[in-house]
Amino acid sequence: MKPELLDGQPTASNARRKLEPGRNGALPDAAEMIRSWRCRLGMTQEELARALGVTLSTLNRWENGHVLPSRLAWRELQQFSTKHSCRL
Repeated sequence: MKPELLDGQPTASNARRKLEPGRNGALPDAAEMIRSWRCRLGMTQEELARALGVTLSTLNRWENGHVLPSRLAWRELQQFSTKHSCRL
């Protein structure tokens, strides 16, 4: 399966999917998942970035699908979601 292309180049959000499948077995788009999760938490990008210890531009790039969170960042996201009882 080929990743979707943007101007002839694969987009980061389509190059790799989230680590766990959803209920129906589909792998959700990481950028969309992070954005919707942040909105469910009722936080701004700036607030969540500060809470996770990343820069605003890093969080923005995750949500726009320009880069994917590292394994360490995914771990932080998961721990934060558990702490705030809001599943990723």
